[in-house]
Amino acid sequence: MYEDMNRSVPDVSGYLERIGLRSFGRADLDGLDELIWRHHTHVPFEDLDSSYLRRPVALDIPALYDKVVTRRRGGYCYELNGLFTRLLLDLGYDARSVFCRIIRGRDFLPPCTHRGIVVALGGRLWYCDVGYGGPMPAGALPLEDGYSADVRGERFHVERWDEYWWTLSRTTSAGAREKLMQFNTFPQLPQEFLAANLKGATDPESIFVFRVLLNLRTERGSLSVTGDEFTCREGTESVTTKIADDAQFRTILAERFGIAGLDPAPVPFERLAH
Repeated sequence: MYEDMNRSVPDVSGYLERIGLRSFGRADLDGLDELIWRHHTHVPFEDLDSSYLRRPVALDIPALYDKVVTRRRGGYCYELNGLFTRLLLDLGYDARSVFCRIIRGRDFLPPCTHRGIVVALGGRLWYCDVGYGGPMPAGALPLEDGYSADVRGERFHVERWDEYWWTLSRTTSAGAREKLMQFNTFPQLPQEFLAANLKGATDPESIFVFRVLLNLRTERGSLSVTGDEFTCREGTESVTTKIADDAQFRTILAERFGIAGLDPAPVPFERLAH
């Protein structure tokens, strides 16, 4: 029943081309960091299926490959981190999917609604993520209590929270320490995320249902859509514009995020975004 969720990537070379790589060398730390950076800058985080197109979100590998590689779409954590975990396994990495809980901006412990990745490499464990729509390191971070490092201009921190959980934080542009998420290291089968994915893609109270979200890292900043606002960040500069209607939204999708040829949406963007 779950065979397709555990299959290999249909065409590894096609996936590598999708993230701007003609070939791949050794399954080492440098290679892992390169894969993560390329993924961040080529495959957008997006929830268009659940928020805009209002259709099911599949997690089997052939469907994910078709969406992300063949149709050059993006996805959210259950999709992107799921497909990327499979790519890492096919390239020779010891990778596993793990449950995470997003604690950014919260003063309580929420349920696990995020899918992350832990890689065992060089006698250590490393946290990786290509499917979070917020601030996330563009490289692997070692699971070492008290670890801090700059990753492509952003400073991140890893702390042990208890016997089972780790906390990932960052230093904001204002110099404040901001907690982002907590994760454990227990390996999870792909099918363990089916229930959380169903809720995230269909629950009217899910942010992936009631709000359009996109994010794509660029060489010097990022592009994002939150509701009816399109933001372009470059260095320390940030420009936000209102998206007026469906036509403008689709132009932004095509020209800035590389997403074109979408089916008609059941709800016009100008109604959905508000």
